[in-house]
Amino acid sequence: MRASKPFLLLIGAALIAAGLYAARLIRRGFSTADEPSYLETVVARAARNLAIPRKARREVNPWNASPEILKESRESFLDRCASCHGQDGSGQSRVGRNLYPKVPDLRLPRTQNLTDGEIRYIIRNGVRLTGMPGWANPHDEQSDDSWKLVLFIRSLRQLTSEEHEQQTATASSAHYVGSKSCQKCHAQIYEHWRKTPMANVVRDPREFPDAIIPDLSTNTVSRFTRDQVAFVYGSVWKQRYFTKRGDDYFPEPAQWDVTNHVWRPYFVANGTDWWAPLYPPDNMQRPTGPTCDGCHSVDYNIHTKQVAEWNVGCERCHGPGSEHVEHPSRGNTLNPARMDYVRANDTCIQCHSQGRPLTSPIEGTYYDWPVGFRAGLNLEDFWQLEEHTLGQLTFTHFPDGTAHKNRMQGNDFVQSVMYRRGITCFSCHDVHGTDHNAQLREPVDKLCLDCHGPMSLNGPRTGTLQEHTHHKDGSPGSQCVACHMPKIETTLADVKVRAHTFAFIYPAMTDKYKIPNPCTSCHTDKSTAWATEALRQQWPERSPWRMD
Repeated sequence: MRASKPFLLLIGAALIAAGLYAARLIRRGFSTADEPSYLETVVARAARNLAIPRKARREVNPWNASPEILKESRESFLDRCASCHGQDGSGQSRVGRNLYPKVPDLRLPRTQNLTDGEIRYIIRNGVRLTGMPGWANPHDEQSDDSWKLVLFIRSLRQLTSEEHEQQTATASSAHYVGSKSCQKCHAQIYEHWRKTPMANVVRDPREFPDAIIPDLSTNTVSRFTRDQVAFVYGSVWKQRYFTKRGDDYFPEPAQWDVTNHVWRPYFVANGTDWWAPLYPPDNMQRPTGPTCDGCHSVDYNIHTKQVAEWNVGCERCHGPGSEHVEHPSRGNTLNPARMDYVRANDTCIQCHSQGRPLTSPIEGTYYDWPVGFRAGLNLEDFWQLEEHTLGQLTFTHFPDGTAHKNRMQGNDFVQSVMYRRGITCFSCHDVHGTDHNAQLREPVDKLCLDCHGPMSLNGPRTGTLQEHTHHKDGSPGSQCVACHMPKIETTLADVKVRAHTFAFIYPAMTDKYKIPNPCTSCHTDKSTAWATEALRQQWPERSPWRMD
């Protein structure tokens, strides 16, 4: 009896504590916006782990990570998991943050320390009393999708504090070794990358005899010979030709319009790029080092005028690779995929934007690229995006602030809701190379629908895509990019590239700000008044206040 008295007191105290806790919960109410208490978290996690059979815990993943498998599993993750866990696994999504309990950050040790078998079991069977569904039934797997998903989840693992320290030390001690040094371990990625425009923007016609696209004898704008061409720049929209004098390169005054197959003059006039009046009005007195080469190379040295490598090589985004090549580890290389979204995007924005260095001139020279910046640093410490005054049409901007010319994808993107939600450039593009236009990860409409499928919280909030576009499936007007990324930004003459604000430009904005809208850009025989009325009648679900 004496032995049972302490036990009964303990039970009584526990019941009283439970009653007080329940009363507090009832008085406060229940909300999925609340963070679970420490006790709830511990109990729920223990219950989840105990529910996983021992046999499942010990199962070994039959797959090894490879570029193909990680790509495949990434698509599966985006399709099944990203709506709750976010594209990066952080759980910072509208759904994930409003579930109770909150979805876990898959990058952290509490997930990464689970065995492969435990993670797979959770994927297949779900977790009771949470929002985590089981994916095994009714879609019982035949291709081991869940094992591949485990590999992708492993790839999300954040750097440890030791790896961060190693990364900092490497930044000051490593040197550049060239993209070919990456080929041995990353053969598949290297083979894809070397065929991309990034890897071929600068080519020496002596090394690549087919580098010059047009017949130079047809050039009537400003003649030059093949022997005068030290480098060819570009091949997608335009091609320019640089001659070498001393240790500098200079642009010939003629360029090839790849789209229209015609020669056009090349000269940066006053009133266009900000640096034009600061250089003599003569191409042969405007070296490409200050104006071009910093973005079209790895580690352009403003003092020696030498580069570690021409073109946008591996180390442009991953940092100097000498130590990683000698002793490969996550801690002695940079990976934008493991950076916060600002630094990750800065890796691309450094060159895909119009701006100017914060310090200008630098040692008496005006540069049109962020001198001193490298991946992993804060771009804002080196570079200022081109300023714009609302209501003004300029060489760089339309009056509403949308880009007016090419090389301004970054200027557009930082204005977008996508950017503010943490989307990165490589959420859509894969600079390592793909078979799709603009190195997109997937065909463009499929890519958009990964996040913006019918009835998605991200929109469109209609049952079908056709209900949203009011255009027949498969027609130009049914394409996401036709309305949300119109080709309105000039790269050369009448050749346009797509806007990256992702905002729909209403016809009324054409009247007010002279910015082209996708409706009358496609229906060229119609007026903006017709387009506005069509929107009111055929898109009744849209707010009329957004059409003016």
